[in-house]
Amino acid sequence: MKNALLSSLLLWSVVAFGQTAKVLIVGDSWAQQQYSDGIHDAVFDVNGYPDISILDNADAAAVAIDGTTAEDWVDPVELQKITDALVNNPSVDTVQLTLGGNDFLNNWHTDMTLMETDALKAGIVADLQVIVDAILAVDSQIEIIMSFYDYPNFEETTSGFFGETCATLHNGMLNPTPSEINNMALEFTDAFVEISNQNIKVFHVPHWGRMQNAYGSSDGSFGPGDIPLPGYTELTSPLVAMRTHFGFVKDCFHLEPAGYDILVQALFEDYFLYRFDTVYKSHFE
Repeated sequence: MKNALLSSLLLWSVVAFGQTAKVLIVGDSWAQQQYSDGIHDAVFDVNGYPDISILDNADAAAVAIDGTTAEDWVDPVELQKITDALVNNPSVDTVQLTLGGNDFLNNWHTDMTLMETDALKAGIVADLQVIVDAILAVDSQIEIIMSFYDYPNFEETTSGFFGETCATLHNGMLNPTPSEINNMALEFTDAFVEISNQNIKVFHVPHWGRMQNAYGSSDGSFGPGDIPLPGYTELTSPLVAMRTHFGFVKDCFHLEPAGYDILVQALFEDYFLYRFDTVYKSHFE
């Protein structure tokens, strides 16, 4: 897929003039990086849909923002940006929603009681529901694909001066083990996904364990393909999958473009194919 991605990126400028923007990416840094890396258009191209693209303009850039939370987006001013992006670009009929990760990472810690954890979880779900309702209020034909995250790596990214950001975040959670943070992340995601279970216009494709499956473990004890989805919660995502900044600083939470490529390919196979292929889809409606 990596070679196909590179080839597709080179061809993108040739076919872009004939594309129809059908997908809007809304959310946080994972949304913003997928948007900036141009992953979706490349994946759509190599899978036989070069005429379909994500929305790529000022409206789209305004709704995929690094560091944002679901709580941020329920502010009426911010929520209006999502509505405006859809109203101003009527060809868009699908929204990828990637939110909730920062709400979890910034607020959860290992000393929280069950009641406190449930309250945090319910608050994030309520915020996500407000955003979903606002999107669907624009047009009843819009569909939402909820796309979340993969396991972080706080084990190999928090040391030294350049690990300060990740170390601070990890310390704020009271230094959970991989099992603690991964299992809690799965629990929170299960709560988020209830929104899709209750609305026929909302879908979800899980990503937990994709980097472990694609690359194996950081220590080499498991190779590519050895770890089935949803991965092993006692392990981190492997370091090779984590995003590199300034050529040598490894991120604790975000993925390299190749990792997002794997993630969006899964979105295509499990959702976008059926969304785009109306002939195939008609057999199931």
